[in-house]
Amino acid sequence: MKEKLKNKISRFITFFLILCSTFILFFAEDINALENDNSVLIKKVSKSFTNKFCNSIGFGLSKESAMNFSIKENNQVFNKRKGINDINKELLAEEIAISVIENCGYPINLSREKGVMEFKSYYLSKDKEYLGTK
Repeated sequence: MKEKLKNKISRFITFFLILCSTFILFFAEDINALENDNSVLIKKVSKSFTNKFCNSIGFGLSKESAMNFSIKENNQVFNKRKGINDINKELLAEEIAISVIENCGYPINLSREKGVMEFKSYYLSKDKEYLGTK
């Protein structure tokens, strides 16, 4: 009798573990796919913004004019893109700040971590300002 009970309990535990691991695997793939889609979109938006901003600085626009132009153009380009509204603004701002400082931080007198943090803050304030006037 004890053997039958132990056997049933071990089968139940095995079944439960297999069931839990199956759910974990399926949901982990969905979450990972969502993260990958967002990170790819963040990289695309960041690259596009950086190109626009650095080119504007190269043409002689001020930091503020280059920022306004780049935000406006990027929003027009990516406005209809699926998932654009789901992007984490903080992560996007961080990626943009790093990219801008690496590519054209010298002309705007920003460098290293301090420059990244300053540009990130500036970008977030200008983006919020742009979305408020839109």
